[in-house]
Amino acid sequence: MGNQKNQTPADKTAEKKMTKYDLKMQARKEAEAREKRQSMITRITALIVLVLVVIVAVAVPLTKRISAKGEYIRIGDHSLSKIDYDFYYGYSVNSYLAQYSYILPYMGLDTTKSFDSQQFDDTTTWQQYFDQMTATNIRQYLALSDDAKKTGFTYDMDADYESFYKDMTEAATTQGVSLKTYLKNMFGSYATKSSLKDCVTTFLTAQAYYSQILEDNKPTKAEIDERYEEKKRDYDNIHFSAFDIAADIPEDATDEQKEEAMAAAKKKADEFVSRFKNGEEFLALCREFATEEQAKKYEAEDASAYQDSTYAGMHSAYRDWLFDEERKENEITAIESDSTYYVVLFNLREKPDTVDDDISNTIASEKSRTYLDGISESYTLSDPKDHLNLKALESADKDDESGDDSKEDGSTPEDDNTDKTNPEDEADGNNPSENEDKDDTK
Repeated sequence: MGNQKNQTPADKTAEKKMTKYDLKMQARKEAEAREKRQSMITRITALIVLVLVVIVAVAVPLTKRISAKGEYIRIGDHSLSKIDYDFYYGYSVNSYLAQYSYILPYMGLDTTKSFDSQQFDDTTTWQQYFDQMTATNIRQYLALSDDAKKTGFTYDMDADYESFYKDMTEAATTQGVSLKTYLKNMFGSYATKSSLKDCVTTFLTAQAYYSQILEDNKPTKAEIDERYEEKKRDYDNIHFSAFDIAADIPEDATDEQKEEAMAAAKKKADEFVSRFKNGEEFLALCREFATEEQAKKYEAEDASAYQDSTYAGMHSAYRDWLFDEERKENEITAIESDSTYYVVLFNLREKPDTVDDDISNTIASEKSRTYLDGISESYTLSDPKDHLNLKALESADKDDESGDDSKEDGSTPEDDNTDKTNPEDEADGNNPSENEDKDDTK
């Protein structure tokens, strides 16, 4: 079997002005959703990028001296020492922090403080969250490594092993520390190049094997076409023009005044549509109908024109109209939404060039994830001394299950992923249906 590195395209999401609370909730929900769909194995190069911003505070705090080589936890038939656990913990947590660095404050995490002292949610501290995440990652790495042996997968890791430490050395130099110090900062106080050899070997083997699983699960052209036809709305792009005519409604307006203002706005919108149909240019009409504030946007460019807009990133007022299969070029309409009329002109709907590759990555990831879930299912965590401090969390989970099945976010117990993993971007790179009512056109 060959070896091909897994590449995960960056997720394309629309932007939206949100409050800090909105961002915090969104960040957490996105993390939960993505970790369920993740490919699990990130490229080594991704690790090297993130270790350049390594945060010393992520090292597992030691409240008491623990034997470095004795059994710390057990996963499946594998006994893991403190050295082993700290390696996977350092990798998992630093990966998470690097990926979500820009929104960590909104998620309620201060990396300068103890993770134990900060709540991830009502029942879980950030330390418990990271320990859960690490345990799940270990299960997956071990399952992949074991399955690689069972299936006869062969992998010459010498080059990757050398590259791994070459990049580590470069990162250490960048930070002005020795490799020895850097490894301890990244992977715990017991970490040395020799003590990490088995972990790194398992890690690299798992990566290579999972990359091969992804390669083996690439879909046929027929499967790709079928997926596209099922969800073409989510993948297609729209080229269109839009101009908004807001009703002039005073703050203390009566119902009658509101109706009058809306009627006036509709009259303007209808006139705009009529004149376009009679041959006038859309941009010229925008400039004529623009308010003083709007006019500034049209002085140097066509602020009404939008290219490559997705359904998920489009204003909810008019996206269904634009994505109607019956739409034709130069078709125009005026749509009422709240206190505004949107004059919308359809230009073109097209399938992006990258869609087939995106769909292929998605399907391969889905199949591979199902396979990974199957082989890792029996790798249960045994932590009799509660080194990971998860017993309280397990107790809280049981209490939740004995009560109402519904959660505040609308999920059910089946939707929950109690073993947290390192979230990644969606494999297809589009993530087309996650961002409700986000407007990337305004």
